[in-house]
Amino acid sequence: MKVIVAGAGVLGAEIGWRAASDGHTVTLVDPAPGGLASPGSFAWLNASAAEDPVYNRLRHDSLQLWAALKDADPGVPVGFPGAILWEQEHFDIDAIARSHADLKRPVEMLDSGAIAEREPAVADLPGRALLAAADGFGDPEAITGWFLSQAQAHGASVVAETITGIAVSNGCVTGVRTVSGPIEADHLVLAIGTALPKLLALVGQDIEMDNQPGLLAKTSPGDGDIDAMLATPNVHIWRREDGGYLVGADFGGGGTVEDAGAIASSVLQDQKTVIAGTDACAVTDVTVRERPMPADGRPAIGPLGPSELYSI
Repeated sequence: MKVIVAGAGVLGAEIGWRAASDGHTVTLVDPAPGGLASPGSFAWLNASAAEDPVYNRLRHDSLQLWAALKDADPGVPVGFPGAILWEQEHFDIDAIARSHADLKRPVEMLDSGAIAEREPAVADLPGRALLAAADGFGDPEAITGWFLSQAQAHGASVVAETITGIAVSNGCVTGVRTVSGPIEADHLVLAIGTALPKLLALVGQDIEMDNQPGLLAKTSPGDGDIDAMLATPNVHIWRREDGGYLVGADFGGGGTVEDAGAIASSVLQDQKTVIAGTDACAVTDVTVRERPMPADGRPAIGPLGPSELYSI
């Protein structure tokens, strides 16, 4: 079948690869292949949503697939060193521990001594934290690039265009229109992130979004060697292969893009507070992205009307 995937970020590229490897003719359509949100993702692979058992099961099953992908190809740019979560507004670590236990996922509550033994470079020790031993992370751009290369290796094509229309005949999607012309399809998958409302409007549908801006800062290498990802009350941190750190923080509180430099300086100071040996680290790159988030906080996954139209 002919499959168009609108969006060539991490989700679109992965769908394109899977469909192409199953023998379908795949076209990935994205004005900026590689995605807009994906390069700004902290790329924490976790099942740390405790409030909804169905959603938590979905995240758990997703993690199982990521682990299987890594087992099948060690070259996939992800790792699973676990994550250590401090108690914070968005994380009730007792509730998360219970939800992990329900899924038989490995978790352990650590006191400050156990944290220090496991991660000696952590300087600002909490009284306790939760170790989610099966959590993972990866380089967001590398993951997207890996999926894109796999999709293209299996015959998928990438079109750097904006979709201007969705063709429908007899209640079924038959393709899309771009500035350069039409592209026919038997199926259309919308994996386009923050542009989802605009594409849904083309077929008379809408979705309420509550997109969340976020900031990532890459910092230069330091002596503070951490293995696990750290989810602290102010920032999330993991150590990159080059010895530097990726530090993520919510870009909220009324902040604007113009505030990015000041916020990056703030998260760098948080990193230095949390990890000993990083006093000499400096910010080397800052990325600000609007992260797509449906208003109900749940993934927008599944078939839509008209027929053969899907959202992910």
